[in-house]
Amino acid sequence: MMKTKPIIISISIIILLVGIFLFVCCRNSAKPEKAEISQFLNAFNNQLKEGNTDSLLAFFEVDKTPKILKRLVNLLAGKKDIDGKAKPLAGITLDIDASAINILNPDITIAKIPATFKHDSLNNKNSVITLKIHKIAPHQFKIIQVDARQFLTDYAVYENFVRSNTVNEKDLFSPITLAAFKTANQLKIRYDSVIWFAHVDKRTFFYVIKGKWNMDKDINRYKDSIIEPYKMGLVNPDLKEIIPPEYDLVHNISGTFPGLVEVEKENKKGFYNLDGKIVIPVNYDQIFPVDDETNLAVLRNGNDYFYLKKDMIISEKVDLKINDFFSKIRDMGSHLNLYTNALSIITEYNSREANGAVYIPPSYLVDLNIVEKVIDFKNPYRKIDNGEVHENYEIGNSEKVTEANNWLEASFFSIRDYFLGGRSEFYDKKNLVIVDKKKDRVFAKEIGTDYSPDGSESLTGICNVNSMKIINDSLFELKAGAVLYFELYDSTKTVIGGPYYHYLTIKDNKLIELPNYRNFGFTKYIKMDDSYLNGCYNMLIGTGLYDKREKKTLDHVTTEMLDYIKNEIFADYRYQFKDKRWENVFMDMPSYNSYSNGHQNPYNVNVNDSLTEIDKYNINYISQKLKEVKTNSNKLAAK
Repeated sequence: MMKTKPIIISISIIILLVGIFLFVCCRNSAKPEKAEISQFLNAFNNQLKEGNTDSLLAFFEVDKTPKILKRLVNLLAGKKDIDGKAKPLAGITLDIDASAINILNPDITIAKIPATFKHDSLNNKNSVITLKIHKIAPHQFKIIQVDARQFLTDYAVYENFVRSNTVNEKDLFSPITLAAFKTANQLKIRYDSVIWFAHVDKRTFFYVIKGKWNMDKDINRYKDSIIEPYKMGLVNPDLKEIIPPEYDLVHNISGTFPGLVEVEKENKKGFYNLDGKIVIPVNYDQIFPVDDETNLAVLRNGNDYFYLKKDMIISEKVDLKINDFFSKIRDMGSHLNLYTNALSIITEYNSREANGAVYIPPSYLVDLNIVEKVIDFKNPYRKIDNGEVHENYEIGNSEKVTEANNWLEASFFSIRDYFLGGRSEFYDKKNLVIVDKKKDRVFAKEIGTDYSPDGSESLTGICNVNSMKIINDSLFELKAGAVLYFELYDSTKTVIGGPYYHYLTIKDNKLIELPNYRNFGFTKYIKMDDSYLNGCYNMLIGTGLYDKREKKTLDHVTTEMLDYIKNEIFADYRYQFKDKRWENVFMDMPSYNSYSNGHQNPYNVNVNDSLTEIDKYNINYISQKLKEVKTNSNKLAAK
């Protein structure tokens, strides 16, 4: 598995995993007693009841407090909702006495605490919040991780329940939305469900379903997955069926071309107009809108290409390759604001609980992995802001990297996603799109850019660089600037930014990232040479608060970093270090500090049999380099 940010966002509700991982400076031999943990939790709960948010933050082992932690603490203390803008609609109480306390080892305890949501005379709802607690000294504890996924899911549902039972509908929904609710209810006589409605020039269209519909499973299903049968169609404001319920997906009106609606059936795409006429037959694998003087789009069916002319006539088959028109694909080389696109024609859920403006992007943007298959944006027709929608989604200009042999071209797209109720104001990520000129195919992959503990940072500056290298026909090396966070043997030195190495292969016509838990992944897949000693890295030096330490930018790997890289290879195989400091350094490495059935997996006294040929080569290479370094120099000299 690859490392991932400690956050999950679903379609209809926000699910947060608040991760605050810190490196442990010492290990204690004696396990804490459950009574000690209960006393610590009761002290925490007392501060919650008092509403002392500053005092509550002192219970967490963190230098730099993430915004989401502050918001969660404010929510628990009854100060502000998770979005930080208003008071919570529901009161929250924790039942410390009923907590399930599991002492994993002398340092780490997991506490599952029952929680109850309350509001006046309404029925209560129960949930649970999980804390990971670190013993920092005898009888002293700190919280190092909060798992609030189920807790925040349950809270959002209860908040909607409170809102629907305490607020007048006219104060929550616009008149056009309330009218659409009524019409949709009438249409249920003819259809099994009405899932969305779209407003075009103050007239409303209705997305209808025949069969059993489950949005999460049906929209995001795998190609060959078995689902309950359903078909989707579109009904116009006169309640006339203009797209028959025969399709797997009906996209937003005017989402790709003005006045047209994209449809999908059995992985084929096509377009209808609003008069109910098929403009592009539903038999194409991909439809790429292009910026071209005479053509509106390129249509692909298998290995055959066709032009959609601006007069809406489809050409005969043309001799064309993906590389011939990739640079002309609309929005591939310019700044794209999805929020503007999504709100040009607002599509709403036929639901009083799911309040976002639903956006089904053009299929070509999904095929290129630029956007998800469905996004919920903030809906101006509803006066409900419950932290489960996007405020914006900006796609930056692509950065191209072409291999020297010119058969592969990689484009990087920077994406800034503003998500209400999230752990920070926005999330940054990169998407990689590769044009394989040999096979005439496009491959896409999201690239991680944040490997910090709380997943709330964004790398900027000279170290934020990208490069692509072909190792062989089946292995690509991608080096992308990312936020890092790992201490060296000297605990006053922390690497916080630099290149993160990704290794990709093509399998079953898909671009797959190979598994890696190492911060320096090249040691797993590549026999090192001196080029891997160069690179731009950000380092924090000193102790104390994050913001108070010295920040230094390096253009090379230092001997201390190289020492880390060597020991990281051993840690990946759960080597039992004789030096406890190395044990502490790699405590947050998933492959090193792993658990099974609630118990820590044993360490290995010897890992020689586990080391690969590449591992052994790199260990020897690093050892030789360290010997070459002069005692008065901290820089590795490349030959």
